[in-house]
Amino acid sequence: WSHVGWAYRSPAGPWRVVHKLNQCGTDRAVLMRQGLGEFFLDDLWRYQAIWTAPPAPLADALWTLLQDNHRAGALHHRRYNMLSYTWGTRYQQSNQWALETLALAAEPGIGTREQAQAWLRFKGYQPSVLKIRALTRLGANATRANIAFDDHPSAQRFSNRIETTTADSILQWLPHSLLFSAPQQIRQ
Repeated sequence: WSHVGWAYRSPAGPWRVVHKLNQCGTDRAVLMRQGLGEFFLDDLWRYQAIWTAPPAPLADALWTLLQDNHRAGALHHRRYNMLSYTWGTRYQQSNQWALETLALAAEPGIGTREQAQAWLRFKGYQPSVLKIRALTRLGANATRANIAFDDHPSAQRFSNRIETTTADSILQWLPHSLLFSAPQQIRQ
């Protein structure tokens, strides 16, 4: 799984998805609010989805947050890095925004990305660790505006360990830590 968004039923009835999208390979991203059709028409590699639902109190808090454009974007950072460091704030990727926004909904006292990340650590979130060798990192840095590694700690980077927020790591963590329902797969 590659991309996390927050789907909800709007007060008017239709389903919407709020998610963060990179602007076509640039180092910038925007938050999008789309219908389910628009969300799934975005050049997918495979027409599959997986969903899970939060417990009622968290679902209510997340629903309320997502209705408010200002609050939904409160922890959004425009500088995009597809492999941003989970515990850093120089960049932000799509799944990182979704997870930090979940922390914002779950804990009313959160006001910054640093606070959201501290809450996620406290709740036991573990990012994925990707093995990416130096030549691959160098090539990506040189050819892609939306990939950088300068936000990762040197000791991890030089040992080819890149910690980043993936949909898989989120799906593994949610049911165990925040009591989300078991993930359910949808296939076309």
